[in-house]
Amino acid sequence: MDIFCHKCGNKLNVKDEFCQSCGVKIIADENKKESNHKSLKRSDLEKKAWYRALKVIYIIIIIIAVIITGIISWSSKPETNLDGNKSSIACDNGKSYTPNRNDIYIYGKELSSYDDAHARILCKYDSINFYSSYYSGYIEKNYTFTPVYEDTKYGSWLGYNILAFIILWFVAYIIKISFFYIAIGEKPKIDLFRALE
Repeated sequence: MDIFCHKCGNKLNVKDEFCQSCGVKIIADENKKESNHKSLKRSDLEKKAWYRALKVIYIIIIIIAVIITGIISWSSKPETNLDGNKSSIACDNGKSYTPNRNDIYIYGKELSSYDDAHARILCKYDSINFYSSYYSGYIEKNYTFTPVYEDTKYGSWLGYNILAFIILWFVAYIIKISFFYIAIGEKPKIDLFRALE
């Protein structure tokens, strides 16, 4: 921090007691004292029990926030599902059907018992309707199911997760510099690479 003479404005050295330009006695620089005082206060904070407790609480809150963000992220992960318009039911009699186009709507990654019953009816009667569904009796498995899976797109999901963690990191950094500004009056210095030190 540069120091200047209060009378003539000449630049001074830190150790100067008199101005080399006008010879006036140097008045103690209040800004310098304040800066040293801040530095001492920040270094002394580590000796305070309340500050160490607050630091632990801050770290715990950050860890909990990261865990919650991770859980939300994992629960929103795209799932691989069957494509009912591209999968096929190949009957033993040589016919083949597309599930969704024949009122067999697949939920999950394979045919459920409900879908299986309808596939057997479809292969036996070439249709699914109210009467065949309820009066067909037991039908031996008479088809082969060939699944085709939907393309799982992770791009946007991954992008949103990265954005969520960047926001979380930035909020943690803002809380940190805000605390030092409120506690000891230290002006925020934006240094994103040392944000969580």
